[in-house]
Amino acid sequence: MKGKIFFIFMCFVFLTFSLKTYVQTSDKNLLEEKKSKIEKEIRITNTLIEETRTQKKSSLSELKLLKNNIGKRNQLISALNDEIDGINGDIDKNTKMIESLKLDLQNVREEYAALVYYAFKNNNSQLNYMYLLASESVNQFYSRYKYLQQYKEYREKQINLILALNKVIEAKINDLNVRKVEKLTAINLKLTERATLLNESERTDKIIKELKQKEKELVEELEKKKEIAKKLEKEIEDIIKNEAKKKKLASLSKNEKLISSDFEKNKGKFPWPTDNGIVTGKFGEHPHPVMKEIKVRNNGIDITTASRSSVKVIFSGVVSKVFTIKGANSTIIVQHGNFFTVYHNIINVKVKAGDKLQTKDIIGEVYTDLKTGESVLHFELWKELEKLDPELWLSN
Repeated sequence: MKGKIFFIFMCFVFLTFSLKTYVQTSDKNLLEEKKSKIEKEIRITNTLIEETRTQKKSSLSELKLLKNNIGKRNQLISALNDEIDGINGDIDKNTKMIESLKLDLQNVREEYAALVYYAFKNNNSQLNYMYLLASESVNQFYSRYKYLQQYKEYREKQINLILALNKVIEAKINDLNVRKVEKLTAINLKLTERATLLNESERTDKIIKELKQKEKELVEELEKKKEIAKKLEKEIEDIIKNEAKKKKLASLSKNEKLISSDFEKNKGKFPWPTDNGIVTGKFGEHPHPVMKEIKVRNNGIDITTASRSSVKVIFSGVVSKVFTIKGANSTIIVQHGNFFTVYHNIINVKVKAGDKLQTKDIIGEVYTDLKTGESVLHFELWKELEKLDPELWLSN
């Protein structure tokens, strides 16, 4: 009976180990995915920073990319802190578990030693036979026979338990050593990231200082962008109002309603309009990166990407309009039922009004500014006359 209870206990221990290992592996995988994503964004940003450094003088584009990198690097350091905390927890649990298992192993060995000693003292087959022959009935003979058989089996089970415990302890010690190495790696990476973060922060401060000396140029550039944004907004509103006048938005066809419904269902899952890119201009109103007293309003997002990047439509739809604003390259508006996506700062346009598009169809190429080396796609998302934050709709 005692042996059965111990076996049930051991099964529970092994099951607990398995569940803990599964949970730890799952948490570790999620953390690795998070770190991998951040590291990829940092690599992309570093490549874009190099592209914007076409001139020795500081640029607003480099500043935005550096600020993005600083944010991502802080996230990475935070993820590394979480990883180190998790590893410390695992090391502590494993250490306690190894101590507990060693104590269990000692108890089993002592119990087995007592069994061996008892067996040695009574290891006489004649005694066993005499013990059986001394039975007063057939039932007693059978009971004594079963007892001797169970005694032998119990000894074998004790041996198996000792072997099993040894294996578990060995596995836990190996796991402990692996986690210690992982902790050391994470600490080294964290120190490297902190050093890089310091360098980027110093570079950011230097750029801000240099750009503040060109405040007049920055204000002029900002006013120009405001004027373009105003014209762009008017064009979009006119298109949507015209559609409303035609009652197209109020009475969408069955297929258009289906497109609108599918569009809404895919919130957070849409592909990005460029293969690679970093959001350097957020949706809504934000302080200017250099002139903090000035607020900058963005009706969409600005995606800084690699030179000569293709622009792709994020969902199937129909091209509503293709137009050019002076000094701002081409803009393409695509209708998806009662939703509209806007792609601005495009060259080599490959579509025209009325064209039917499928998800990821190429519609043009992002313009690269030869002076700054930056390639920025301005992307907006509207639901009729309501401006939406595109980042909430694109896949993470």
